[in-house]
Amino acid sequence: MFTAMVLACAVGVVTPDTCIEATDNLGPYKTREQCMERVHEMVQVLAYTIPTPMEFRFKCDTVKGVSL
Repeated sequence: MFTAMVLACAVGVVTPDTCIEATDNLGPYKTREQCMERVHEMVQVLAYTIPTPMEFRFKCDTVKGVSL
């Protein structure tokens, strides 16, 4: 099981405390592919919502204590 997470930082900002961390609340997802699809949806929404040029980092983290 995987949880989607996105870190969005304004381009040129060098301090991580000014970034936005978004953790998906619709998952977890059974496959990494499903999680990555959700990551791309989250990035699109963040890019639309925040008009500032952003740089995105993301990951699909495994959910501890949950098995398939």
